[in-house]
Amino acid sequence: MVYLFYKLLHTFNKIFNFIIIFSAIISGWTSILLLSNTTFNSEIKEVINRMYLNQRNFIFNVKELSLLLVKDANERFSEINQDVTSLNNSEN
Repeated sequence: MVYLFYKLLHTFNKIFNFIIIFSAIISGWTSILLLSNTTFNSEIKEVINRMYLNQRNFIFNVKELSLLLVKDANERFSEINQDVTSLNNSEN
């Protein structure tokens, strides 16, 4: 019985740590993007406003924010890749 309690407590501790780490990563990533004025800046601000205005849909808004962050990262990496490719082509 005591073992089951400790195992349950350990599981809740892992879940809590995951939530804290996930929140820190999303918050940091969002802060960096808002400070760097990306093309998705207004959309990210809109999602954040909706997150605070409507707490019931918080999880769905976090999902939408995560998708916007990934889209922005993909756009930046594709631009970097295009720059590197054009640089390599011009050297040859």
